[in-house]
Amino acid sequence: MKIFEEANKKQVFKDSLTYWNSGKTQEWLDLGIDLIMGKREGYYFYDLEGKKLMDVHINGGTYSLGHRNKEVIEALVEGTTQCDMGNHHFPSVVKAALAKTVIEASPEGMTHVVYGSNGGEAIDLSLKCARNATGRRKIISVQNCYHGHTGLAVAAGSERFAKIFLADTTEEHNVKVPFNDLKAMEEALSKHDAACVIMETIPATYGFPLPEDGYLPGVKALCEKYGALYIADEVQTGLMRSGEMWAITTYGVIPDMIVTSKGFSGGIYPISAVIMNDRASQWMRCRAILRIHKALLMGSPMQFL
Repeated sequence: MKIFEEANKKQVFKDSLTYWNSGKTQEWLDLGIDLIMGKREGYYFYDLEGKKLMDVHINGGTYSLGHRNKEVIEALVEGTTQCDMGNHHFPSVVKAALAKTVIEASPEGMTHVVYGSNGGEAIDLSLKCARNATGRRKIISVQNCYHGHTGLAVAAGSERFAKIFLADTTEEHNVKVPFNDLKAMEEALSKHDAACVIMETIPATYGFPLPEDGYLPGVKALCEKYGALYIADEVQTGLMRSGEMWAITTYGVIPDMIVTSKGFSGGIYPISAVIMNDRASQWMRCRAILRIHKALLMGSPMQFL
């Protein structure tokens, strides 16, 4: 590509400091890391000066299949010969086929899939599903967690992400407990007002602590006891990174929802998904919503109000 051929590291840094994220760019420069990625292929990439580097970071699982995986790119290119974004009101050949494939690759009891464009959006979707299913608002997460920078997701995350955007972190709506602490989890759930517990199976920003024996099954049992849903954030831990399709199943737990993104398209296409059981997906079967959509399409919305 011409833009890469003509790229100048000094100019890229200048443009990033001026027009993109000046704080993050300057932080890397202050640390003496003046890396700008150029060409990428497989598990390697090149900096702008042509130095070949192995990518052991893979961006939290985004490039688990390597950079620019040929099979993924070929499938996407082939898809564009017939498809565009489509119309969200109607069924789609590819949306239905992908949903079926995802359900077949998920734990028993998962029945529905809803799509998003990124991990944070999918987290928001899962939290809204939990609130709909339970009629409750409170979200329980773990301290120092990260679930994305969108509205509900950032509020459920660490204070260092939430406060700068004035997210609603009041205890009425969000409670955070220590990881691997079942007593604290039960205390938070015992008020019978929590819509859900959301956790990364192995919390990344917490420092990657491993769940202690019995912890995750214990959390699931507490959710069932107090009527809350269990959401497994598998954006980083899912898609075979643990040796199984979903890391949560390696601990013998079947959650109410699984959230996936990042490696879901190998870093080629912005897509995410929430995989849900019947309880979590009940709003998707609400015929009142379908009747409203039908009325709007027919041009007579008032008859259904």
